[in-house]
Amino acid sequence: MIPSNLLSHLIDLIGNVSDAHTAALFGLTKNTLVMREHFTLSRHLNQNIAIKMGEGPIGLAAQTLKPQLLENIDSDIGGIYKQPEHLKGFLAVPVIAEDLLGVLIIDTKESYQISIKLQKILSNFAEQIAWHLHQEKHGAILNDAPNLQELNSYCRFLAESPNRSSVADRLTQIPAAILSFKSIAVIWFEENQKEGRIIGHSGFTHDLSEILVHFGKGLVGSCAKNRSPLLLHFNAERKTILFSEEEKTEDLSSAAALPIQLNETLYGVLLVGSASPEELSHADLDKLSLIVSAAASALFCSDTKDRWAYDKNLDPVTGVPNHRFLTEYKIAVSEELFKSNQPVYFLSAQLTNLASLYQIYGVDQGDAYLKQMIALFSKMIPSPKFVFRFSENTFVLMLMNRKQKEVDQLQTKLKQLFEYNPTHINGVTMQASIQWGISVYPDDANELFKLISLSRNRLSSKIKEMA
Repeated sequence: MIPSNLLSHLIDLIGNVSDAHTAALFGLTKNTLVMREHFTLSRHLNQNIAIKMGEGPIGLAAQTLKPQLLENIDSDIGGIYKQPEHLKGFLAVPVIAEDLLGVLIIDTKESYQISIKLQKILSNFAEQIAWHLHQEKHGAILNDAPNLQELNSYCRFLAESPNRSSVADRLTQIPAAILSFKSIAVIWFEENQKEGRIIGHSGFTHDLSEILVHFGKGLVGSCAKNRSPLLLHFNAERKTILFSEEEKTEDLSSAAALPIQLNETLYGVLLVGSASPEELSHADLDKLSLIVSAAASALFCSDTKDRWAYDKNLDPVTGVPNHRFLTEYKIAVSEELFKSNQPVYFLSAQLTNLASLYQIYGVDQGDAYLKQMIALFSKMIPSPKFVFRFSENTFVLMLMNRKQKEVDQLQTKLKQLFEYNPTHINGVTMQASIQWGISVYPDDANELFKLISLSRNRLSSKIKEMA
């Protein structure tokens, strides 16, 4: 069995990055899906539920081998909860490795829609879980190896690495009981970059920290370019390049290079070297394949967690920072705004008919209008400025280093633009109804949220002249 804390770690991570009400893994046993691991905010989760193939969206995902997405549901998925939870969105993704192994699900009470990005992230998590379940089902490829338990423990230790730095450190510490080697190095390739850097190594005579690794050059570069493991026994009559032509010769007789990758994403390469030509074998490549897969899983989880934490601070429609960002970075934003002790104007724009725009024209057109609105703000207002989506229908513009005359002129332009000029989106004419409000630092207040609150309290259908 896979150590439960590894699967639990993955499910907890899914629940956190997706803001799920519940995230759960259902395992397949004799054509029945049973809950194996879960993360939930509910006190009424039915952990003992058993779902037949084809039954409900979970059983249907298993039967069809296709994700099942339910949005705008305002209901519960039968049997998951002992009491009604009034869900808004639900997604079930089959977990497949050669054959069906289970179903991964999330649900939410926060949003009626599950973004394409989140759907893709969940599919990637499903692939990671599938790999682990496949190893469990088939006893990995090393059933007869006496060190299988140590290998599994090390892979679990590696997969649970909290960040990139930790992955690199742990990769250079493969226990001797698992693999005998002289030297080891970890090379990172940044996204879309054709150069790699050696960010961790041990057992080498010379310092490798300044060496750049190029795609297609040397053993490591060839491994990165071809995305496939390489095992090489060196010829004493000819120099073998590991990383770069600039490297100094090391006392190695054989080396293995394996790509650290997930789907189409290449994270890096693991290089292991031996002083004996017979010490590294194809059986060792099998072990190292499990190790780099665990490393890729850890890197994917770490990157997903970091990116999602960042994305939570951005409005998913317009891309501008949101209320959460202001709350988390209040001190930093305040310091930047008020550092010069010059006036800062806070202009609130509230779309009073936003709900009807979405209802009449649809989600895609509504989103497109908001994006166009932000584009117009950016075009009309020169930097320095900050634009935030403070609430569902309210944006706040913070204008720095402005004189009152400039602000008055801007107010007039905004009024003309939005009150008298409808916006054309994909051939459709859309007219927003906007209320405006304004406050100024330091005359009105000297605290960030107090100034925002004042500008919102002064909302009216017309932009008022500053007193």
